[in-house]
Amino acid sequence: MNSLSTVGLRSLKLSLSRGISTRASAASIAGIESRWGKLPEAEQGAIADRLAVAEKGDWKNMSLEEKRASYYIAYGEHGARNPKDPNLTKSVMAYSSVFVLVAYGMYAWWQTQKPVVRTMTPEWKAAEDARAIELQQNPFQGAYADELKKQGK
Repeated sequence: MNSLSTVGLRSLKLSLSRGISTRASAASIAGIESRWGKLPEAEQGAIADRLAVAEKGDWKNMSLEEKRASYYIAYGEHGARNPKDPNLTKSVMAYSSVFVLVAYGMYAWWQTQKPVVRTMTPEWKAAEDARAIELQQNPFQGAYADELKKQGK
């Protein structure tokens, strides 16, 4: 091992024996409410672990900043408890409206582009009714039934 890593190990052992690792550094927890969401997940976990160890001890030994940070991590507005974005509803409604309008526009355009079916024209319907009367089809309803009513039969 080189001398630098030995010095690092010695200082780590010394800090662990003094109990320094159980206290979160004041710099890491100062203003945690405004920085928590921007911190990397690894650093969030490290701070939360250090505070959890400090919470296991006497709370009277914790500083006010440590108590505030512990409370914020446990109950603060982060993660799933983030306050709802006020513009989210507006943007969802705007995108939904645009989608519906585009879909309606495409439907209306499609209706104008469809060819007219020749069997749906009024001329075809009149010829169909004339043929039904000629063949005396369905005397109870339809074109022949209407013709019988007109004749009074």
